[in-house]
Amino acid sequence: MRTPHRFTKTVLAVALGGMVLTACGTATAPGGASAEASAVGAGASKTPAPKRSLPSDGLATDPDPEVRHLAVSTRILDDCELSDPALGGPAPVEPAPEGAIPSRHPSEGAPLPLDAPEPPSGPEPAPTGTGPVEEVPLDPLDECAGDAHAERILAAFDGTGPADYPALRKKLTSLEYPPSRIHRMPDHNGSPRARIDLRFMGNNLVLEITGTRHRVRVEPFGVPETDDVRITTVQRKRNPAAPAS
Repeated sequence: MRTPHRFTKTVLAVALGGMVLTACGTATAPGGASAEASAVGAGASKTPAPKRSLPSDGLATDPDPEVRHLAVSTRILDDCELSDPALGGPAPVEPAPEGAIPSRHPSEGAPLPLDAPEPPSGPEPAPTGTGPVEEVPLDPLDECAGDAHAERILAAFDGTGPADYPALRKKLTSLEYPPSRIHRMPDHNGSPRARIDLRFMGNNLVLEITGTRHRVRVEPFGVPETDDVRITTVQRKRNPAAPAS
C-alpha cells in the first residue's frame, strides 16, 4: 500500500523524469558504445548507492518555476526519508485473526467476523466552505519537511529581515517558491507576512513567514488539501507571537 507521499513522488518521477529524457535525448559513448551500456558494465560489480526519487539537481535550471519548486520539495522529502526511513513507509498492518475477513476500511478498526452483518453506511460528509477552517496536524514526514524548508529560508535571510512585503516575496521566489504559491497575509504589528502553499497530492504542509528588519520567523502548519480551502483564511490554533525587533 502506497502512502500519499510515495504516490506523490511516483507521479513526480514520471512527469519530471520524462522531461529530463526529452531534454537529454540518447547519449552515445565514444567508439560507438552507448553510455547506458557503459554505465551498466562499470557498475555491475558494485552495490548501487541510494538514489533520489527525482533527478532534482538536474532540474534546478528548468524554466518552469513549478518544476524547480517540486524538485526542491522532493529532494527535501527524500532527505527526510534517508535520515529516518520509517517516515516514508506505510503504517504496519496487524495480521487478521483466523476465521475473519479484512474490514472494508482497515483504518477504522479490527477485521470483521465472517458472520458479521453489513456495517451501516457512514454519516454524510459535512458541507465544506460553510465557516472558518482550522489548521490540521502535520504527519511526521511533513513535520520533517517543514523544518527543512524553515531552515533553508532562515539561512537565506542570514539573520536579517525584509524591509517590506515586496522584499520578503522577492527573497522567497529566489528560493524556488513560485509566486503562485506565495500568498500575502495581513501585516503583523507592521511586519510583512506571507504563507507558502506546499500542499500537493496528500501533503498538508503550509509555511507562514513573518519578517522584520532584523529577523524572520517561519512556522510550518497543516491545512486540509481541498480545493475550497484557501490558506489565507485558515485559522491557526494559537496566535503567533510577535517577532522580535
